[in-house]
Amino acid sequence: MFSVGLERYRQINLGDAIAKFQITKRVGVDLDRGKTSGLDHLLKIHTEAKEEFKEIKEALDSGNIDKEKFMERSTKFNFLDLKIKILEKMLESCHFCERRCEVNRYEEHGFCKCGEKSYFSSEFLHMGEEPELIPSHTIFFNRCTFRCVFCQNYDIVYSDDYPVNEANVARIVDLRYKQGSRNVNFVGGNPDQHSHTILKILKNIDSNIPVVWNSNMYHSSELAGIIEDVVDVWLGDFKYGNDKCALKYSKVKNYWDVITRNFKRAEKNGELLIRHLVMPGHIECCTEKIAGWVAKNLNNPRFNLMFQYYPTYKAYDYPEIARRLRGDEMREAMEIARRYSLDLVR
Repeated sequence: MFSVGLERYRQINLGDAIAKFQITKRVGVDLDRGKTSGLDHLLKIHTEAKEEFKEIKEALDSGNIDKEKFMERSTKFNFLDLKIKILEKMLESCHFCERRCEVNRYEEHGFCKCGEKSYFSSEFLHMGEEPELIPSHTIFFNRCTFRCVFCQNYDIVYSDDYPVNEANVARIVDLRYKQGSRNVNFVGGNPDQHSHTILKILKNIDSNIPVVWNSNMYHSSELAGIIEDVVDVWLGDFKYGNDKCALKYSKVKNYWDVITRNFKRAEKNGELLIRHLVMPGHIECCTEKIAGWVAKNLNNPRFNLMFQYYPTYKAYDYPEIARRLRGDEMREAMEIARRYSLDLVR
């Protein structure tokens, strides 16, 4: 099942388009090693290479470049290598997310409790995702940039399980692709704080497989500028309709401005599927506002209205959300979605 807004994803699945990360590996970059390798210099080169990447992607999508011949290209140093180098530099004063801890992750941890090394808890072919995505090869990374009091994956968020070996994980991705995966789905926890590791995994993947970025969408604009050229589908959580709820339940500041900015940018730089977990007592303040904003500001993306909320972790410390949804709340949320003509996942 595919819908409007996921056409390029479908073309990659059919072998008629090339996943964006595979294009970045074939866009050569002259690093100009005679100059400084400081972050500003690398970003300047990145800006120039991004324009070339966009031109090549458009030419490939329109059939003006032969896809098979393009895939035979090899480069000594490429656009993806440059992105990895930039992210490694950003780790020295981390601003991957909008918390902007600016810690040196080679020496200490910020709010997300991540250093340089990434950990994951599991990987498997997931049959419980949206119909367009299954079977989806989900890779669950540890840790998160949020502290949701109702976190259903708190065991993943608050521990480190298996250290990531990028080459080994890439081999697993290629194997899952042969087993029928439609995509590689980076999730958690949250993937944003592991962007440097994920791009190293992509560097080692041979398969032409779409990349799904399953995120809380709280990443910085700087990170978006780097990762958007490898993400085919943004699978973004839209949790709250205001900053007050976000701060109370996830310890997040300036939520609304950051999330809406990132969703607008994501739609311009990939295909979009939005998830909204309906919470008890938050229909008017969150569900209604989110639905209205999406209808007004985005081009009718796929929208997954989710009713599987249940109180877990620390939710019982907050009586107003210490229960499941009532039937009337579910009906009201559905009516809101229909009123705004959202393209609902079924």
